[in-house]
Amino acid sequence: MNDQLHRRDSLVSSKVDISPFKPIKFKQRGGRKITIPVSDAVIEGQLKKPAANRALVHALAKAFYWARLIDEGIVSSGSEIAIKEGLEASTVNERLRMTLLSPAIIESILNGIQPEGLTMNWLTRNSFDNNWKNQIFN
Repeated sequence: MNDQLHRRDSLVSSKVDISPFKPIKFKQRGGRKITIPVSDAVIEGQLKKPAANRALVHALAKAFYWARLIDEGIVSSGSEIAIKEGLEASTVNERLRMTLLSPAIIESILNGIQPEGLTMNWLTRNSFDNNWKNQIFN
């Protein structure tokens, strides 16, 4: 009987803390990771890199999209686009004029190196020459 009491006491007195265990699996993906030091000149060059003017890029994208809709016969005019988009017809037609910009100027806008004076405000308030060679912005 002493033996039974000893076993019961040992079972009661020996508390074990059980914490939740979640197995973790590690998988290697790819090759070794290495650290490559970057010079200060590279960092400064990236900081000085011009950023694209989002308003101009967005307006260009819309203009070319709308021009494609007209070319494919999906809509008949800028006025119809204005009605469908809920915009003023003058706004749509001003944006459609952007498709007449020279490829060099369009590329400079997309690269973020457009002339300083070339802004959405300038494009909506001024006219520009249809001849690509004469398109100069101040």
